[in-house]
Amino acid sequence: MFTEILLFIVVACGAFYLWVRDRYRYFEKIGVEFIEPTFLAGNFKNVFSKKQNFFDCVESLYQFGKSNVVGMFEATSPLYMIKSPELARQIFIKDFNHFTNHRRFFHDGGIFEETLIMLEGDKWKEMRSTLSPAFTGNKMRGMLELIKEIAQQASTYLKENDLEKDVNLKDFFSRFSNDVIASTAFGFQINSMKDRDNEFYKIGHEVTTFSGWDVIKFFLIGSFNKLFKLCGLSLLTKRQNDFYMNLVLGAMKNRTENNIFRPDMINMLMEVRGGSSEHKSNYNWTDKEIVAQCFIFFFAGFDTVSTTMSFAGHELMENPEVQEKLKEEINEIYESLDGKPLTYEALNNMKYAEAVILETLRKWPQLPFLDRVCTKAIDLEDTESGKIIHLKPGDQVQVSAVGIQRDPKYFPDPMKFNPDRFSDENKKNIPANAFMPFGLGPRMCIGNRFALLEIKALLFYLLKDVSIKKSVKSTIPMKLDPASAQLEPKGGIYVKFVGDEK
Repeated sequence: MFTEILLFIVVACGAFYLWVRDRYRYFEKIGVEFIEPTFLAGNFKNVFSKKQNFFDCVESLYQFGKSNVVGMFEATSPLYMIKSPELARQIFIKDFNHFTNHRRFFHDGGIFEETLIMLEGDKWKEMRSTLSPAFTGNKMRGMLELIKEIAQQASTYLKENDLEKDVNLKDFFSRFSNDVIASTAFGFQINSMKDRDNEFYKIGHEVTTFSGWDVIKFFLIGSFNKLFKLCGLSLLTKRQNDFYMNLVLGAMKNRTENNIFRPDMINMLMEVRGGSSEHKSNYNWTDKEIVAQCFIFFFAGFDTVSTTMSFAGHELMENPEVQEKLKEEINEIYESLDGKPLTYEALNNMKYAEAVILETLRKWPQLPFLDRVCTKAIDLEDTESGKIIHLKPGDQVQVSAVGIQRDPKYFPDPMKFNPDRFSDENKKNIPANAFMPFGLGPRMCIGNRFALLEIKALLFYLLKDVSIKKSVKSTIPMKLDPASAQLEPKGGIYVKFVGDEK
């Protein structure tokens, strides 16, 4: 019996090896230039072995070859890496109907697979149109009142407790982002600066932090999704999944029973379910689908906003002339208010603050690549090689956002932090579709204006009378942590906040 089992294992392993080896000949068979993969790791060997940060790895892959379309492998999955803004425009905008869907990583039965990012076809269109009214100017004016309260709360806490100290920016800004989303999406008032171990923050930190086994699981689920579903593995644990289900459905029940209204996402989703004229939907959304939209608002906003703010803080510390110019704008806005509360219009007039945020996102994009799946056959022309690439349904493409946004061909002196690139006078010089931190086309980030509003509000209250200085823990130059799959510097991002002289 033992011999038969051993023989079966040997044969199975041999068959698997031959299958993987054949997969790695995918691009060779169709005559597309490709990056030689490593067995099972594909082109991400250095990420698996913790020799290179995922962000750095994606950027280094962009340097391979001269073609604008290059074959690569994520584990055993073949992908087309796209390296030009022109092809990005074709995929995301011009021929969007051939690339309507993201890669559907997760078929695990959890709430993540029902989020707007993962939805496909008509169902995606319906949910997108359902959620879009939440991000109109009028809706964001209402949300700004909630954001301002939390921004003032966070700013006051820092000024009363952390001046002249080493401050971990990621920790500080993630607590701020957590409280904003808890209020604007879930309708809960939380002060994570003081209540540092609240459950909402702890679980949010868990689901947005990827390291060790999470990194391997993320790659393997993408390549062997059915096998992982069979084994009961998913992105979220049952505890995390149940937490958000109970949180949202409980809040909706409480509001219905007690006639409570708040200008947030839960209220809007309740209107969708109730069939209000403003948010009428042709779909009868399930509990899981409703909860999933609140969850993705949290998932997308918690880490991306806090990371962007952390890198912006580091760049302001390293570039005092930029910080001084930003503080001058903040003081001008403050004086123009003449003692009145901060307004939506005043924040929109903070043009230099927006340029600082956009330059941060150019140099440090939160998503190093943007993905799509081909849904209808189409040909892409690689203008560099003159080769026509024939894509068929199911083929996966990745546009290298970090590669393009750090390419001197599109952004001169790309590692220099220069917000003036995005001034009214200069932004016309940026090649079309070369800047894509929020994506491009119909599936670009639905909450991009909200994120900018949130960051501007905190910058206004935080830097009005304090400055960001170098700390003994500050790392210059910044190096990304090779042990992390996320955009995370080795040793963290530390600065010191110092009160301005009156």
